[in-house]
Amino acid sequence: MTRYCLFDLDGTLTDPETGIVASLRHALSAVGIAEVEHERLRTMIGPPLPEGLLLLGVPPERLDEAIHAYRERYTDGMYENEVIEGIPAVLEALVADGWTLAVATSKPAVYAEKILVHFGLDGFFAYVAGATLDGSRRHKADVVRHALDVLGAPPEAAVMIGDRREDVAGAATCRVRSIAVTWGFGEVADFADPGLVAVVDTPERLLDVLSQTAIPEMDTPGGS
Repeated sequence: MTRYCLFDLDGTLTDPETGIVASLRHALSAVGIAEVEHERLRTMIGPPLPEGLLLLGVPPERLDEAIHAYRERYTDGMYENEVIEGIPAVLEALVADGWTLAVATSKPAVYAEKILVHFGLDGFFAYVAGATLDGSRRHKADVVRHALDVLGAPPEAAVMIGDRREDVAGAATCRVRSIAVTWGFGEVADFADPGLVAVVDTPERLLDVLSQTAIPEMDTPGGS
């Protein structure tokens, strides 16, 4: 049976902190919000942008303006980013072992695709599932569900890899198991779900866990 691995992008495959924080500052400045401490901005990396901006104090009536300013700065900011050391080797090993890989991110797919191409990671992935620019698809569960639908992947044949509570919870909503990584922007205390396979602290350990993760056999038409 085909095995599917869905990867979050920000904080899991790459470290986007420099570009995202700079873009958030630009967005807040555009709507007149004073300087916000770095650590607070850092906590907004991962969840959908509209929710993050509202939590940072953007008035709802000025949200569209803030999003426009963010995206204006993020045109360059998306490349102020670094691939997590060890991740390319993990992706290469998984593909060689027969896994089908996809990205499942709350970032708009149009940005995620450009980032993957920029860093030479696009060739590892069969599909990039992301948010839509109009916000109609932005929560992690919706993105995971979309990825499964496009791939034709049964939930029990898939594993979600992510660094935040939203990744674990979104996967669980779709009946997909998950592995949490600690090198991103989440907190270990947030990773609590019956579908959580493991919490890992290095890409090498992630590969070890995936190599031992059993995918249940399923009946096929005409089978026993």
